[in-house]
Amino acid sequence: MTSLIQLIYISRSTFAPAELSNIIEPNVARILLKSRVNNKKNGLVGVLYFGDGCFFQCLEGTAESVDQLYETLLNDTRHKDLKILSRKSIDALSFSDWSMKHVQLEDGMIKLLKSQGLKTFDPYNFNAEMTKNALELLHSTKDVTDAVLLEDVNLQASQLDNQITQTPARQTDYKSLILYALIVLVLLGSLVIFLK
Repeated sequence: MTSLIQLIYISRSTFAPAELSNIIEPNVARILLKSRVNNKKNGLVGVLYFGDGCFFQCLEGTAESVDQLYETLLNDTRHKDLKILSRKSIDALSFSDWSMKHVQLEDGMIKLLKSQGLKTFDPYNFNAEMTKNALELLHSTKDVTDAVLLEDVNLQASQLDNQITQTPARQTDYKSLILYALIVLVLLGSLVIFLK
């Protein structure tokens, strides 16, 4: 029988969270879309939570698959300060219905944080008990994201990316117009002086 492991890791995002949707941050939507496809192929399951610029993720599967994905994450430019909170053998998968469950539970997480005297979601301050409690909360909370929602958020994010990449070109056009207007004003000023 293949041995299974559970790995819980945390990281900080390298991107500034955007607010394009009331439900999910666009960069997280992209991660989820890709994770759900890749994890299914590799026999991995798990849950992802993102809050206050930090990721909390539990991965389950064979040791080889989990460790290989973690190595990939170490080189993922969307993450920094990766830290393993827990790595242990398990008898069965906890998230067997989810190639990657995503939970939006702001009220539940805020309540859990307050019970531990924490004001923000910073898993770098979690002890073993808090890690266990957070995982239980994520396990018991319903995932309301679906493929259609993720695709919609991903489309919004792509449109924003396009606007951002086009903005410098527009600024250059405005700079050219301003320069052109200044040249015209100088020429008109010279013409007025010359005609006097």
